[in-house]
Amino acid sequence: MSKTDQSGSATTSVVAFGRSMGEVANLSDEAFLQSIQWRKSADADLAHAARKGDVSAFCARLVQCLPQGILPTKSTKKRTGTQSSLAAAEYLPTPPANPLREFLHTSNGHSAQKNGKSKPANSASLADVLNSVAQKNFKTSPADLHALTELVACSGASLEQAVRFQVWRTTLAAACEFTKVPSTTDEGDPAQTADEQLLQAGELPWRVGLLFADVKGSTKVRRRGRKVIRRELEDRTDGDGTPHATLLPRLGYWLAALVRSGQWANRFQATLWDDDLSMLFNDLLEQAIRLYRPSDSWAMSNGFSASPRSLFRAASQLAGSEFKIADLSFAWDKDPSHRRKRKTKSKKSASATTKPRLRKLAPSSQSDWANLACLRSDWETECDSVVIDHNGQFPQIDMTVLGRALFNGNWDLQIKVDGKPVQVKRQWTAICWNTDNDGDYLELQQTFAAGGRVERQIWLSRSAHSAMFADSLTGFSSKQIEYTSRLPLIDGLDTQSDAGDRETRLKDGPILTRVFPLFLPQDRVHGTPGGCGVFGGDLVLKHVAAGQGLYAPIVLDWHPDRRRKPVQWRKLTVTEDGRILPGDVSAGYRMKIGDQHLLAYRKLQKSDLPQTVLGFQTFDETVLGQFDKNGDVTPLLLVE
Repeated sequence: MSKTDQSGSATTSVVAFGRSMGEVANLSDEAFLQSIQWRKSADADLAHAARKGDVSAFCARLVQCLPQGILPTKSTKKRTGTQSSLAAAEYLPTPPANPLREFLHTSNGHSAQKNGKSKPANSASLADVLNSVAQKNFKTSPADLHALTELVACSGASLEQAVRFQVWRTTLAAACEFTKVPSTTDEGDPAQTADEQLLQAGELPWRVGLLFADVKGSTKVRRRGRKVIRRELEDRTDGDGTPHATLLPRLGYWLAALVRSGQWANRFQATLWDDDLSMLFNDLLEQAIRLYRPSDSWAMSNGFSASPRSLFRAASQLAGSEFKIADLSFAWDKDPSHRRKRKTKSKKSASATTKPRLRKLAPSSQSDWANLACLRSDWETECDSVVIDHNGQFPQIDMTVLGRALFNGNWDLQIKVDGKPVQVKRQWTAICWNTDNDGDYLELQQTFAAGGRVERQIWLSRSAHSAMFADSLTGFSSKQIEYTSRLPLIDGLDTQSDAGDRETRLKDGPILTRVFPLFLPQDRVHGTPGGCGVFGGDLVLKHVAAGQGLYAPIVLDWHPDRRRKPVQWRKLTVTEDGRILPGDVSAGYRMKIGDQHLLAYRKLQKSDLPQTVLGFQTFDETVLGQFDKNGDVTPLLLVE
């Protein structure tokens, strides 16, 4: 059927998903409505008003067709504000046009500020944005389309009729144009980041398919978006919800897209997840909390400035009775003595108040598939934690002590065998993970084609405010090994070296971290080709050893009660069957500081016989233990 545009000429424009919108920009509002193709199940009154070209009747019915629960009420005002906040510019990879940001902000109950005074939302500026979209044949950026859909769904009923219709019309045309382009196919654009793919190929088709469910072609678009969202959740997380390490720099953007998609499913009473995916989503939130930093940031985040706290609060509304995520993610807002627990997983709905079968949620986790580990002392604000991403050539490390950042970046490694550099390959393999009440332990390995291998050890105490980092190099056919390791310090630390021994101090305000390189002689009067100190913003460790291997452990201690305690450490003699073993066969060290008296032992070459170090006999490859007052060793960690 022919329609009439503003000049009175006939046109055959059609408004529907899958159709180009280039011809509809000049249509009158009445002709635009008459050009829309409706689904057979569309709201009868809405479609009838559109076919008549009755803009007033259409707008009146449109208000009634908006999703229930969007307008603030006494019971939902707080919830709505939280949900709408996720549409703010900081939760999108690229922010929308400024008038859209302002309009969303003011329409959600806030006042735009200028010189400390509030001002109303600028309808003229919004009209300029809408006209600009139309002039570009409704080709709009993902951020602008996202903002427009949010404006229609959350604030459409509160806008003046003329503005409401122009927003709705522009958003529909832009949605039809956007979802027909190749960049929003099922596979997404491989040149984009994961969060950009999820936004463009998943969230936006899902949103516009829900918002314009009565328009022909919307079902296909909505299902396509849901398919991408589900696939993203499954493909980029492990079975326990751990996100792949490659997501970490932009995890907030990616997670925000999932949360917003879930919110819209609730708004429109649509099904996004099945039972299994709902549980996986809850597990993802649990894993994401472990990556939260008290500075209101993400571990290893790069450029994501929005508050994870707000994101978690919004996500908690989606977790349902299966897992009350808010009780865990913001436990630091509550009484420190509060016991944070989660339910044992079950597909059956349950109430936290009626189902007391809870288990304590472990603060640490590790995933071989995700190339990611999180060592963490507890759920408190001032926790000690180490996040390791071992997906690249060098492990990425993000460490906090008493809640404050210490290391962040590449944990570099350089090896020379008889003067020749050994090329470190991409990606490490996690060969050992252990977590218990004493602490968390991770061991990474990389083997070299020419022979030899390196293992990196990380142990974090659960309660002693201490950690051990060590590199073990074995199996090299060499006469001499030169080893250099660099741990990336955060900016702004006050660093000090002791004049009498080889201790290094890292000070961040009231927190002092003491570094003890056990592989070096404690006293500086004993010469050594190795060293430990701060150079170029890194904690640099150097060691030169004769033979086919070496073991280079360091202990870090930041317990407030031990910051002034004297320290002693030395290398120990290791014997096997009555003979003393050289350092490239086995190595042992002891360290005493305050009430901490530690033993660190590593077997570098395979042997079926037990070995003895300071009276402690063991068949194990690695031992980390605590000496008691009688000189007996209580193992903290045993690795076979």
